[in-house]
Amino acid sequence: MKTINLLLITIVLLCTTMACSSITNAQPGDNVTKASVITHMDNVAQWQLKNPGHKAAYLWEQGTFYTGLMAFYKLKPQQKYLDAMLDMGESMQWKLFPHPYSADHFVIAQTYIDLYEINPNPAYIDKTLYQMEFMFHKKPKENDLRWKNVNRNYLNAWSWADSLFMAPPAYAQMSKVTGDPKYLDLMDTLWRETYNYLYDPEEDLFFRDDTWFEKRTINNKKDLWSRGNGWVVGGLVKILEAMPKDDSRRAFYEGVLQKMSKSLIKLQSPQGYWYASLLDKEVVNVKETSGTAFFAYALAWGINNGLLDQEEFAPHVFRAWDLLVSSIETDGKLGFVQPVGVGADKVKRADTEPYGPGAFLLAGTEVYRLLKH
Repeated sequence: MKTINLLLITIVLLCTTMACSSITNAQPGDNVTKASVITHMDNVAQWQLKNPGHKAAYLWEQGTFYTGLMAFYKLKPQQKYLDAMLDMGESMQWKLFPHPYSADHFVIAQTYIDLYEINPNPAYIDKTLYQMEFMFHKKPKENDLRWKNVNRNYLNAWSWADSLFMAPPAYAQMSKVTGDPKYLDLMDTLWRETYNYLYDPEEDLFFRDDTWFEKRTINNKKDLWSRGNGWVVGGLVKILEAMPKDDSRRAFYEGVLQKMSKSLIKLQSPQGYWYASLLDKEVVNVKETSGTAFFAYALAWGINNGLLDQEEFAPHVFRAWDLLVSSIETDGKLGFVQPVGVGADKVKRADTEPYGPGAFLLAGTEVYRLLKH
């Protein structure tokens, strides 16, 4: 009996040591190199460009992909990707979907503005400027953030978590390229309204919208959506990239990213993905790549920009990256992307949407910068 007990103790100690080692080791595996990251990004980008689907490029699903493609281009300029983005803009006539307020329709503007930074052609941003101007004259000016079950104008404000990726970065970028602070000022006002309404300070995470405030999972836990929070942290990164370094408001956004990141690393699965319902793996316990990619992006960016401790956070990034790479088919298709929705839902290997590859490319740019070789 003593021998068996000693053996059990030895096994437990060994497993614990191995687990701790895998969690505290801030170095990637031997197969994760800068070259391998570029290869995976190329494969995913090429597949998505060849398989764009039926949705127009200026809708949010495709628009998110182009934000990732632009990030990839900035990391490793390749004419074929610049041409693809310019062709997209020309095909859309540099338009946004004609809704004066809805945040979703501003995500493509992020790419238009980035292209304007590369080549300041007014045609790239004129229509975005025109549509942004509506928000300064909206009536009533007071925003109603209640969701559509009680508010028919629910799209007139940034009333859902996803919206914080779609519009705020474009407004911040517009101030950067025009030198006019009014776009950043409005962004800050609207972002904080949404934060005050949807942020849960107990979990340091966001509800998707107010219909989720009282909902509970099968295990009586708050139902906080993975990709919904992925939209938020991904948007935070893009806001901080566009915001001036000396802006006094940066500390607020950096603080939110730091608090959310602390919460997120506690919720990552051992396999590297985040559960679709963050607090309850039993809702949908299968790997999901869109939320995971956004989290990897934000965590890696936080490390690369001195906001997050590398020893603490890098292992979570590399685990997520390994998981994401394992979800790529040989032809470059990224699978396990939860379909369009508003909360945790089932996902299969064959499922993909353009925002999944977009998030993957964003993550890849920061994983690349995190690597030494």
